[in-house]
Amino acid sequence: MNAPSHPRQGAIFDFNTEAAVTRASQPIPSAASTGEHVAWTGLIERFVYRNADNGFGIALLRRDDGIGATIKGPLWGLDVGDAVAIDGVVEDDPRHGRQVKVLSARPILPGTRDGVARYLKSGKIAGIGPTIADRLLDQLGDDALEQIRKDPDVLKGIKGLSRKVRTTLVEQVQVHAAAAANAVFLYGLGLGPTLTARIEQRYGKDTVRHVRERPYRLAEEIPGIGFKTADRLARELGVPATSPERMRAGLVHALQELAQQGHTAPPESAALAGAMAILEVPAEPLMDAIDALVAQGTFVRSDDALCLAELAHAEQRLAHRMAELLHAQSTALPDLEARLADAEAALGFDLQGGQRDAVTRTLQTGVLVVTGGPGTGKTTIIRGVLAAMARDKPRLALAAPTGRAARRLAEATGAEAKTLHRLLEFEPRTGRFLRNKDTPLDADLIIVDEVSMMEVPLAAALFDATPLGARVLLVGDADQLPSVGPGAVLDDLIQSHCIPVVALDRIYRQGEGSQIALNAYRVRKGEMPQSSPRNADGDFYLVPRENPEDILAGVLEIVQHRLPQRGFEPIRDIQVLAPVHRGPLGTQALNEALRQALNPYGEQLGNGLRVGDKVQQTKNDYDLEVFNGDIGVVVGRGQGRADNRQPGLPLSPTVQIRFGERLVDVEGGALDNLQLAYAVTVHKSQGSEYPAVVLPLHPQHHIMLQRNLLYTALTRGRRFVVLVGPARAIERAVQNDAPIHRHTQLRQALQRAMGTYTTEDA
Repeated sequence: MNAPSHPRQGAIFDFNTEAAVTRASQPIPSAASTGEHVAWTGLIERFVYRNADNGFGIALLRRDDGIGATIKGPLWGLDVGDAVAIDGVVEDDPRHGRQVKVLSARPILPGTRDGVARYLKSGKIAGIGPTIADRLLDQLGDDALEQIRKDPDVLKGIKGLSRKVRTTLVEQVQVHAAAAANAVFLYGLGLGPTLTARIEQRYGKDTVRHVRERPYRLAEEIPGIGFKTADRLARELGVPATSPERMRAGLVHALQELAQQGHTAPPESAALAGAMAILEVPAEPLMDAIDALVAQGTFVRSDDALCLAELAHAEQRLAHRMAELLHAQSTALPDLEARLADAEAALGFDLQGGQRDAVTRTLQTGVLVVTGGPGTGKTTIIRGVLAAMARDKPRLALAAPTGRAARRLAEATGAEAKTLHRLLEFEPRTGRFLRNKDTPLDADLIIVDEVSMMEVPLAAALFDATPLGARVLLVGDADQLPSVGPGAVLDDLIQSHCIPVVALDRIYRQGEGSQIALNAYRVRKGEMPQSSPRNADGDFYLVPRENPEDILAGVLEIVQHRLPQRGFEPIRDIQVLAPVHRGPLGTQALNEALRQALNPYGEQLGNGLRVGDKVQQTKNDYDLEVFNGDIGVVVGRGQGRADNRQPGLPLSPTVQIRFGERLVDVEGGALDNLQLAYAVTVHKSQGSEYPAVVLPLHPQHHIMLQRNLLYTALTRGRRFVVLVGPARAIERAVQNDAPIHRHTQLRQALQRAMGTYTTEDA
């Protein structure tokens, strides 16, 4: 089985004539009816479409009986000329007619004379044409390929077959036979075609040996395979329940799960308990495994904590680099009063209180944290700092963790702002940042907004790339939810008492009669928010509803009718937020109900999307320049990216989405990174503002009823906020100021790092 012969990713077309397309669309034999399950063997004769990102393909299968049929589905790793066994279901495509939807496709060695002949004559093997192919069949018979696989010397008597061609043929047959054996082995373990192809592409002819000897490595090296799948395979292959390899893999998985909950340095007892529950084994065999993982550098023991090494090292690097920057930049810029006057002139008003203090201290120190809620002047401080340093013409780097937050920062300041990943020149294929300690940023002033969203590995990467002598201003809201990823960077910086901090608590931005900022302030202090008077032209309302069905009905009424009567367009302007994904008031159920209410008849497109759907990007896509959390609307079928077009060929399945002012064609595997966004989680809303926010709350949300979650949701609304639910659920959230504690060691690392410099200075 050969890898595709094309150099680039994405959609690939293997032939270029209209006749070929017509040929590939020959009808399925009339004996096969719609919905019928079929199991065929044959040869891949042509590809109409192939996507190297997700393995999806549309191809002509020439069956062993000579009949051609169009097949579509996961065709990972298969190439023109490959013999395959497919299982599938006959279906009628509304645009392309009758096809077979492939459920599984695996390579085989052809077993019939016609199949062997087509394989040899397919052009896969340089130097073998029709004459040589017929001669091979005449002398070796129908099982020619099996004979070649077992004994390559059978080719020595074939006239006209050079040594080079013999070698190529033997290698090709053995590779294909190995791929067939791999597929049989992996399918026998219950793996599907996509994972089978990924494993085979990674390990090649050594697939069976690798999987048998190191099944748990699959979770580390194969996308789509997690610990649970690897563990199931290992048990089926006879790995003992208490084998050292299983103990180590289970412990790594347990710590990774704790990291997903935000912990960078969980207690060793928590890691041990987690592994015991996952593996269903006693503690004794795990203790030896912990010692082994510490010895090999996978884990780091620190006090009573057990840390994944990469997270422990990230916190340590971050602490030491911040200490270096504070030590290196200890003198204030000259002409402080004149600079403050420059800032006030640019802003058009006098700086007061915390705002003046924040601008002043940015000019005096290497690293400053500014925290405050909505309307407290954080953007004013950023603009003031830029104006105060304008006379120096500093090299600027403005950034935020998400694309949405970066765009808001750029709009507020008039300066270019980037995501942190783009600022640090993230290389997706290697997972590394091109900007680092060896190639630092070209910047004298670095300003990062929405720092509450910044996880430890990203913060460490930022400060790795920060040159000594640069000033860093970190701006965020300490009362918001912490980052989705591991760590509690903003809270640890503040609580360490090592980094200069300016906390803003005075509300400057408040429209006439506005209740949003005031209610956010009330919630932050542990007070219940207050509703605007009924029938008044207010901007904050509490809508009491008791049971989940009534709450859902209330949300639909507000989104479909009440807010549109106030001028809000349901899909563009209104964002429904929810604490959780699942349950009757989770984002999944809300999206289903809201889609039915707002877009019931949109044209059906690929991946279950409809024209008119509101969608959210779930991963950064640097090629398309859309980022995790970006929200758009499906506008129709796209035309396919220009580099994938071929005259006379059907275009790849593509959906066109409007992200802001941009129309983006999304195709192939990139469609898997989209999800419905009529409702999104509060976590996913971080860094965004919406004209109107609707938040359903119910006691069923249990542990997620937290003050910081409610506060974060309220502060997403720019012009209007509605809470729907019983007062007791809102009160529970307001009173719950003890969200799940994150075990980290950044603050201790900062204290040690700053203590080192203090000792040296003394």
